[in-house]
Amino acid sequence: MLNSPKRVFVIGVDGAMGRAVKLAKTPNIDAVIGDGVFTYQAQAVLPSASFQNWGALLHGVEATVHQISDSNPIQEDTPFPSFLKVLQQSDPTLSCAAFSCWNPINQYIIEQSIDCHRVSQPDSELVHTAAKYIRESPPDLFFMQLDDVDAAGHREGYGSEKYLQQIEKTDSEIGVVVQAIHDANIYSESLILIISDHGGFGTGHGGDEPECLEIFWSIRGPGVTQGIELDQPLSIKDTASVILHAFNVPIPHGYEGNVPFIIFEN
Repeated sequence: MLNSPKRVFVIGVDGAMGRAVKLAKTPNIDAVIGDGVFTYQAQAVLPSASFQNWGALLHGVEATVHQISDSNPIQEDTPFPSFLKVLQQSDPTLSCAAFSCWNPINQYIIEQSIDCHRVSQPDSELVHTAAKYIRESPPDLFFMQLDDVDAAGHREGYGSEKYLQQIEKTDSEIGVVVQAIHDANIYSESLILIISDHGGFGTGHGGDEPECLEIFWSIRGPGVTQGIELDQPLSIKDTASVILHAFNVPIPHGYEGNVPFIIFEN
């Protein structure tokens, strides 16, 4: 049986191309992935956009299956509940917090039935609000989405110099959150994932260009293999299955994701 984590922190960077994260100076991300598993070539689902991919990450299925949108929020009786809901149902004492710059995640993608502290603010405020919350009330289940990298891609072009500069700024903001995990003395017991949802091409995304589909994906924590760059296929829809496997919680039959077992120590 795996050495299971006590908590999970998922930090999502909207619109971060895998190749751009690799190129940028990201000391805070590097410090986290150094004792974990990572890849700059994980795959988003089509269409390569936020509703579709945050839905795939949280619910473990293709966008054509979950079909979440602002006019079609996730249904409470879905056969592919979010990993947050599955974990909280497995242990109702688990506390949940969701901090998202892009409010539709809290409004439409994460089930409203979950007992979850929800905050939506601009990135620059959100990271400090989240850090304070982690220090004062360390959550068991944590999800965060940061939006400024995607905004820079739309504004300046994905892969542009200013886009790379924004990745580096966002890396420093991720450092604020990771430091709070350290300050709360829960880093060693926590599963931490830093993931992007899609990339971009030109000033847009949604298509099947490699720049849109290749994303950054990483995981570290109890039971996770240390210091490996993954060299096998991985989809964003695998994320929920990987997290539930780490917690030794049964994966819903409705999930489509796979668990690359190289991620975990034997």
